[in-house]
Amino acid sequence: MKKTSLLLAAYLAVFVAFSGAGAVEFQSPRTLALGGAGRAGPWLTDSIYLNPSFASYTPRYVLSGAYTGFGTGRNYNVSVQDSRAEVVQAGVGYTKREQNASVNLGASKAFFKKLGVGLGSKFIFDNETGTMTPDFSLSGSYIALPWMYASLIIDNLVAGQDQVARKLHRTFHPSFKFIPTKQIGIFFDPFYSPAYSDGKKSGYSVGIEAGILNDFYLRVGKFQDADITHLNTRGSGFGYGLAWVGPRLSAEYGVSRALSTHSGAGFTTAHSGSVIIYF
Repeated sequence: MKKTSLLLAAYLAVFVAFSGAGAVEFQSPRTLALGGAGRAGPWLTDSIYLNPSFASYTPRYVLSGAYTGFGTGRNYNVSVQDSRAEVVQAGVGYTKREQNASVNLGASKAFFKKLGVGLGSKFIFDNETGTMTPDFSLSGSYIALPWMYASLIIDNLVAGQDQVARKLHRTFHPSFKFIPTKQIGIFFDPFYSPAYSDGKKSGYSVGIEAGILNDFYLRVGKFQDADITHLNTRGSGFGYGLAWVGPRLSAEYGVSRALSTHSGAGFTTAHSGSVIIYF
């Protein structure tokens, strides 16, 4: 059986196995370390959650597993992605929390080698009520210059009553990645949610990723009135982390520190780690 067929079978297996589970949005250790930034240049399976249109620019087969701990909460995530397929590049991810779960899917297609278009979907399952809440995203990525990438993501397109009850507000993300040198990436992710009512409608995340030696990366970031997905609220704070990136394997660690939240919760720290296999 071809590798592509095996990966497509894995997508279906993940979705079927967990479609009856009870949901939480996912941020990887890299995303947490960058303060929630990185939509204009997501790393491998991060594109499923941040910007599906960018998957076309990372042509690899990928399998990742992640764990995030925050206070008394725990998130577990597994993601698989096939960005080598000729017709459409796609991935699926599953995130489990103690009382709910979610399945995310993303698909993309590149045009003219510089423009990628993507569609994302999420299905949130609640264990207690047995209900499922769907939502979708539309995204585009443009490799404008060798030193600048630009993306536009419209997240939570449905934004109906059920979606807003889960704090899935329609949000516009014009996002940018600047590459002053080969080993440094600077991310700027402002956003605006027209109907958000629990605090400021707009905010931003900004992060820096710096390569040291050949295989190690340091990351720092700051977020202002941005989504803190593991807490299901918005707030302000900072992140930091590091990663080892080998030829076919990477190990990532990230920390996110919330200094204030729109829900009124106090200081909260999340620690996250992941292992990614790609080829």
